Amino acid sequence: MPTVFFEDENRKVEVPLGTSLRKAAQMAGVSVYGSINKVLNCRGFGFCGTDMVTVKPLENISGVTFKEKLQLGDHPKARLACQVKVNGDIIVSTAPAMVYGQEMLDNVKFIATAGIFLLLFLGAVVYMGFELAGKPLF
Repeated sequence: MPTVFFEDENRKVEVPLGTSLRKAAQMAGVSVYGSINKVLNCRGFGFCGTDMVTVKPLENISGVTFKEKLQLGDHPKARLACQVKVNGDIIVSTAPAMVYGQEMLDNVKFIATAGIFLLLFLGAVVYMGFELAGKPLF
């Protein structure tokens, strides 16, 4: 049985041949999602691109899938854990997912802040519209 070593977490797990890397991470108790992406992900269907990892050696994993090409391009440096099948002993780094997770968290914070200011602005516009029409709201 192939061994998967998660170097950032210093965890090792043996998995059956052909197991997805996402499943291997779950077996080892390792998260392949960073920050807010632990909640905001596609649950392993390959649509979100939030479970990016780097793997060595490349000979011991499956080839790049169509979904990975859509998410990461033709020659990805990282791979999606949900799309990678383990064919031999590998070493995995979850650092790309952690960095991407922090970027997503920063984006969510920005969008939430912008949304609050937008609602306040729209409220002020509606209030001024009613005042100009001569029918005050308050």
